Amino acid sequence: MFAMDDSDLDLDALRGLTNPAEVEAVATTLEKLTKDTELLLFIAAGCPSCPHQVRSVATLALASPKVSVDIVDAQQEAELSAQYEVTSVPTTIVDDELVMVGVIPAGELAWRLLEREGPEAEKVVFTALVASGRISDAAERLSDGRAKEVFLDMWSKSTMESRMGLFLVAEEALQWNPDALRDLSALLIEGLQGDGSLTQDPSRVGDTADLLGQIGDPAARPVLEALSRDSNEEVAEAASDALEELG
Repeated sequence: MFAMDDSDLDLDALRGLTNPAEVEAVATTLEKLTKDTELLLFIAAGCPSCPHQVRSVATLALASPKVSVDIVDAQQEAELSAQYEVTSVPTTIVDDELVMVGVIPAGELAWRLLEREGPEAEKVVFTALVASGRISDAAERLSDGRAKEVFLDMWSKSTMESRMGLFLVAEEALQWNPDALRDLSALLIEGLQGDGSLTQDPSRVGDTADLLGQIGDPAARPVLEALSRDSNEEVAEAASDALEELG
């Protein structure tokens, strides 16, 4: 493990990786940071992208005393990599919570740290968890209500491909607590009515009907019965299946 504050040599090494002008620019952004933040970066030998992300986190560490950095060789620290479910490098983890895979330029990374302290914090964290495949962590946030509004917003804008990840999150949240998504079902039902936010794409309508069946809220029965008579066969079939789930 390489920690920026282990020695003066580490600090000098970080300075050698960065551009002073970029450090100064990022420092202006991070002046607004109010909380101490820990960055844990997983890299591997031979990874062509890893040096770029090392440069990004080094820039932030030098730009603000509130940012600390640990850089870990994912292969040498296999147990730690498994603990954080690291499957590719570079992977950057912020405060054991926000997970980002790939190279994030220093300026963008700085703004992501700031967003976590504002009203968009949950959106930033939940979106990153789903994108990085950390389904269990995302499901925990959905099941306890923290990510309910973010989930609905992502679902209403989702493509068929992106809904796969969201559906897996919802399924696991329901395994933990069968009643976890009852509050969400009311919003899904509303989105399926009239010109609601979920009605624009037939595949999304069908998947939403499927999700309502998984949630098992009897209040969904009227809208599902209406959809079971939809002119789109896939929508009608999904709604009929969901009605069977409701019993």
